[in-house]
Amino acid sequence: MMRRVSQRASRCAVLGAALAAVSIAGAGDAQAQAAPAVSAAMDRAISRARALVDSGSGSDARNVLDSLVGAAANANDLGEALFWRAALAERIGDAERDWKRLIIEVPLSPRGSDALVRLGELEMLRGHPVEARTYFSRVVREYPGGAATARSQLWIAKSYVAQRDLPRACVALVDAAATGVPEGELRLQAEELGRQCATVDKALIAKASEVPAKPTTKPTAAVPGNGKFSVQLAAYDTRAEADASAKRMVSRGIDARVDGDVKPFRVRAGYYETRAAASAALATLKKRGQTGFIAEIAK
Repeated sequence: MMRRVSQRASRCAVLGAALAAVSIAGAGDAQAQAAPAVSAAMDRAISRARALVDSGSGSDARNVLDSLVGAAANANDLGEALFWRAALAERIGDAERDWKRLIIEVPLSPRGSDALVRLGELEMLRGHPVEARTYFSRVVREYPGGAATARSQLWIAKSYVAQRDLPRACVALVDAAATGVPEGELRLQAEELGRQCATVDKALIAKASEVPAKPTTKPTAAVPGNGKFSVQLAAYDTRAEADASAKRMVSRGIDARVDGDVKPFRVRAGYYETRAAASAALATLKKRGQTGFIAEIAK
C-alpha cells in the first residue's frame, strides 16, 4: 500500500515539475508579445510578484497575486491577475483552476488564448492528447492569426503523434506551417516532424486531410419550455460583453444565449427539465474544451 502511494506521489511530483517548466517558459513567451491592455497599477504589481518569485519569496508573491485577483477593477486586469497567479502557482491544481476560471469568467481577456494553450499543454503532460486537442483547437478557431495560433497548430500535430497517427500529424503540420511557425524551439520541433512526414505515404496523408462535409440542416434552436436548469458558461457586468461572448459560442455550435436584464449578464446554454440532463450536456461541452457549471433557472 505504501509503495503504491509513493509511486503516485512520484508521478505527481514529475508532472508538477514539467508543468512548472512549461508554465514559466510559456509565460515568458507571452510577456514578449504585445502587452495586454491592463492598468499600469496591475502591470507594476505583477512585476513585483514575479520579482518576489525570482528572489525565492514565493509565499509573498502568492499573497500579492491573491490580492490582485480580489481587487481587479476590470476584465482585463482580472484576466492578467489570474493568468500570472496560475503561471507562478506551486501546485498543478491551483494553476489549472485559475486558467479555467479565466476562460469562463473573462474569455474576452487578451490572456484567453494563453490560458487555453496552458490547459492543452497540461493535458498533454498528463498523456491525454484528445482532451488537449480540444483546447488547442479552440485557440485556432477563436483566435485566428494570434500569437498563440502557430503554437497551438504545432501542438495539435504533436497530439496526433502521441496517438501514433502520423498522417493526421502531417496534415496538422501543414496548417502550422501556413500559420507561420516562429523561430526557436518550435521551429526545430516542426522541422523534426517534417522529416518524419517525408517518410509517410502521401496517399495516407491525402486521406487524412479529407474534411467531412458540413451538415446542410441547421440545428434546432433551444426553447425554454419547462426547463428548470441550464449550463452557465460565463457572466459579465455589461450586456455588450455578454452578447459578444454568446456570439462567439454560437459560432462554435453552442446554443448560447444571454440571460438577465441587469448585471451580471449570464451566458448560458440549453434548457433542461432535470439536473441530470443538464449535467450530461455539461459533460459534452467539457469534451469540447468548454467549461461551466449547472445553474437553476429562476422562475
